[in-house]
Amino acid sequence: MNLLQRRFVLFLIVAERRMGNFVVGLTNDDPNVTTPVYKQYHHVQYGEVLPVFASGSVSFPPTTEKYRFVIIQTQFTHNEALCLAEVRVFVR
Repeated sequence: MNLLQRRFVLFLIVAERRMGNFVVGLTNDDPNVTTPVYKQYHHVQYGEVLPVFASGSVSFPPTTEKYRFVIIQTQFTHNEALCLAEVRVFVR
C-alpha cells in the first residue's frame, strides 16, 4: 500500500434509539455553507441496525484524499432525528 494512502475508520455510539441503513460520508465542503446532498459525497453505507448504546464502525477504502468533515445522514420517513452519543474518526 502506498504510504500516502489513508484509510478512514469511524466508530459510532448510538444513544436513545436504534439506527440502521444510514450513510457515513467524508467531504471538504463546509456543511455550514453548503447543505450536504444525500449520497453526493465520498460515502459508505451502514446497512445493519445499530442497537441503543451499541457501537459500530465503518471503514473507507484507502485513498490519497484528505477530508475535513464527516457526514452521517439517512433518509427519514417520519419526524425522526439522529441521536449519536459519540463519533470517533481514526486515520490509519
